[in-house]
Amino acid sequence: MKLRINLKLMMTILVAMSLPSISVMAQSNADDLEVINLEDLYKKEEIKVPSPVYTPAPTNQAEADRSGSETKPADVATEPKAEEIKVKELKDLNKLVPFSEISVIQRKFMPKSERLQVYLGAGLTTNTPWFTNYGAKLNLAYNFTESFGLEISTLFLTSSPRDVAKEIQEQHDVQADQFIYTKGYYGLDLVWSPIYGKIAYDSSNIINYEMYFSVGGGQSSTNSVEKNVPTAHIGVGQIFSLSKSMAFRWDYGVNIFQATPMPSNTGTTGNTQKSTYNDLVLTAGLSFFFPEVTYR
Repeated sequence: MKLRINLKLMMTILVAMSLPSISVMAQSNADDLEVINLEDLYKKEEIKVPSPVYTPAPTNQAEADRSGSETKPADVATEPKAEEIKVKELKDLNKLVPFSEISVIQRKFMPKSERLQVYLGAGLTTNTPWFTNYGAKLNLAYNFTESFGLEISTLFLTSSPRDVAKEIQEQHDVQADQFIYTKGYYGLDLVWSPIYGKIAYDSSNIINYEMYFSVGGGQSSTNSVEKNVPTAHIGVGQIFSLSKSMAFRWDYGVNIFQATPMPSNTGTTGNTQKSTYNDLVLTAGLSFFFPEVTYR
């Protein structure tokens, strides 16, 4: 009997001693729960937005049918059209289609196809040591295409002996007429214009130009025994457009011929054998084109 009472007493004492610890554990669990709930209030839920998937256009009908069955319209991001893109800055060029797919076709500012050209210029010979030769050049050309044309060329020169020729005449009794000089030239040339471009100046003005080469032949009028001699001509020049019908032009050509000098009037012997001569002629002037163009 006493044993039972003692056991009950011991049980009562043990329960009484464990009650504070149980209450403390319950309180700590409650506090932890409150902290956890408080942290959850500040957590933001991450929203994942699916990135658009770009699907290239099918190259044939079979791929179009297959892609139509596998791809949903909602999952495909269409590429913006080229006409919808506005280029406001240099970086916006990256949004355009590749440069290899762009073709730029631009007509010349001053077309020459099926047009007449009249060239009027002043010039001089640059390689004659005995005479000063000034003159004028008048050409008439017709262009079949932008690159090729035919040109009739005429050149008129005046000649006056230099001081060195006068000294030779006074000291050695050699007449100035014994030296070959050219009085004029006329001929026909084939003109080829393979190069053209633009020149910018003053940061705002642009001049269109082209470069040409000419080759042909004709006849030169000289003070030689033969008077008129066959002549080969090679030239190069440039045309700078001032308008659709007028341009500035320079021309540099060489005339090559063979002639025999005149004998001396005093009877002295000299070089009277036929030799090869050449004239380097530089001219500059204006070209006029006909008829008027209706485009550009």
